[in-house]
Amino acid sequence: MNLSNIHFHLVDDNDIDTSVNMKLLHLANISNHVSTYSSAVKFLAALKENPGLFKQDPHIVLLDIMMPVMDGFECLAELEKLDSSLTHNMHVFMLSSSIDRTNISKAEKFSMVKRVIEKPLDVYTLKLALEDLLAE
Repeated sequence: MNLSNIHFHLVDDNDIDTSVNMKLLHLANISNHVSTYSSAVKFLAALKENPGLFKQDPHIVLLDIMMPVMDGFECLAELEKLDSSLTHNMHVFMLSSSIDRTNISKAEKFSMVKRVIEKPLDVYTLKLALEDLLAE
């Protein structure tokens, strides 16, 4: 997997966080393929409406933990119910305003979660996590 073909999906109800994270991804030359979703419900709908997109190339989901209607953990539970052909190229990095050990333990139960990253997004931490992922 090389970084140029990775599709990033920012799933966060906070417009400011989403805007800042998009700029950081572009400034760090991590990816030119960035999609944003203001809720987990909208992300799941996009996934179901465009299954072909998700079956090719790697997809990194930067998923906020605390969101109204459907939080990040509920979104993960829904992702696990989907056909594996939709999610086998998907890797999730959970985003949290506070690194709570309970959230980390809960996130580790989901095989597609690679790491919990504290907000605001630290591009250096993300790059290290991506390098770990590439080394797998």
